[in-house]
Amino acid sequence: MFTLIISVIAAIEEAGRRGLVALGVPHQVQTALLALLLLVLVVLSFRLFGRLFGVLIAAVLLALLFHALFAPEVTAFSF
Repeated sequence: MFTLIISVIAAIEEAGRRGLVALGVPHQVQTALLALLLLVLVVLSFRLFGRLFGVLIAAVLLALLFHALFAPEVTAFSF
């Protein structure tokens, strides 16, 4: 279940990036908007899944956030 949730979140992030590219949003603005999206997903994970499971999801989302900030060109993501 954990892998499924993280896969869905990664798909949301990728869809968001593709949508922003299609709209012609500059790369730095894309990164900022996706960082905000991932932070919102971290907060939602705590609310939806409780503390322990939320912490696990938050850790993976923070790793995804760092990926979006420091390696945005690399889009291959697999679990």
